[in-house]
Amino acid sequence: MELQQSLFTDEELGGIPLEDVFEAYFECRKKKRNTCNALAFESDYERRCVELWREINAGTYRPSRSIAFIINKPVKREIFAADFRDRVVHHLIAHRLVPLLEEKFIDDSYSTRKGKGTLYGIERVEEHIRLCSENYTRDCYILKIDIRSFFMKISKRRLYDLTEELLHERYGGNDLAILLYLLRETIFNRPEKNCIRKTPPQSWRGLPKDKSLFHSDGSCGLPIGNLTSQLLALNFLDGLDHLISEEWGVKHYGRYVDDMVLVHPSKEHLIEVKAKIAGWLSEHGLSLHPRKIYLQHYTKGVLFIGGMILPGRKYLSNRTVGFCYDAIDRLNRLAAGSPDYVKTHGEEFVSTINSYLGMMRHFSSYNLRCKVMSRIGKEWWQVIYFAGHLEKVVLKKRYRQIECKKEEICNEIKELRRTV
Repeated sequence: MELQQSLFTDEELGGIPLEDVFEAYFECRKKKRNTCNALAFESDYERRCVELWREINAGTYRPSRSIAFIINKPVKREIFAADFRDRVVHHLIAHRLVPLLEEKFIDDSYSTRKGKGTLYGIERVEEHIRLCSENYTRDCYILKIDIRSFFMKISKRRLYDLTEELLHERYGGNDLAILLYLLRETIFNRPEKNCIRKTPPQSWRGLPKDKSLFHSDGSCGLPIGNLTSQLLALNFLDGLDHLISEEWGVKHYGRYVDDMVLVHPSKEHLIEVKAKIAGWLSEHGLSLHPRKIYLQHYTKGVLFIGGMILPGRKYLSNRTVGFCYDAIDRLNRLAAGSPDYVKTHGEEFVSTINSYLGMMRHFSSYNLRCKVMSRIGKEWWQVIYFAGHLEKVVLKKRYRQIECKKEEICNEIKELRRTV
């Protein structure tokens, strides 16, 4: 702190502490250090963090340009990637919000929570079905519902008011005014008005208007891809979570963002609760997706966030398996087209395949892993092998980047000795 006092004025030392900005930066750059924006920021990160800190405390911070693009997997979506300095601000906000949100969230609200991702959600729903059916000996029913265009229909004013109320009730920091200012700048920002399109305009063809911020009037809609969007969206439905699990008699309940699963012995009760949910959503400017309502006996199973959950077992969804096969086929084509490709891209191949094998290990998937192994092209087998019970792919030592670099250096030294 003595160093800070010698460098900055008393006015600058008020509000958000400088060390919090640095902490947010270090958290933000995890697993992002090789991106262009992250590298540009890191090249002079100390000065940039200080500049950002000064802007925040002076009230002059404004979000920068975002990058807009379309992804087609798992479904076609519009994504806005915030500038790196804005992502630092998002982490700064999250650092203050997360402890407050964790205190009020139910255990079965998944996504963007430490230790509560897709696998946790699948396992919890499997446990709810098992408990409700008394270990698959009693009848029970599963209701799965989805909110239509959830992120695009969230009212920004409602969202800000809800978050402001939470902070006034539970936040004890002396930087509340600045935190609310950052939330206003983030929530009411319109990235579609100041963005760079990374994919060509024709890639937006086929995307419904109610799934794009470019067709929004600015009063509703959050950019998919921002950390704050994920956290605040979870909080937006927290009140509904408590109503369903505590007042409407459905104790076996879980939600992943806008996908909800309710398990109950009575089919009629689930229908009644669905009507109550639809009413609550309507009051908050949202609605259920009419084509994504599923109500069946538990023996029929339920597809939830990438897993097919059946009595006593669970499988990876066909869509995820298809993506795995597509990735293998793409890499096989590249390997077949160039004889040296496998030697220089082994680590990329291994990381891609292991990302899918890592998921498969948590499901009933031995036969599936055998199919994955048989699908790998013959070119790859000179550089990889399978370990364990087909649990992961390992790159042979001599083809690892560090080993290749050592070999290259040794060859250069030998060449130099010949010329001397």
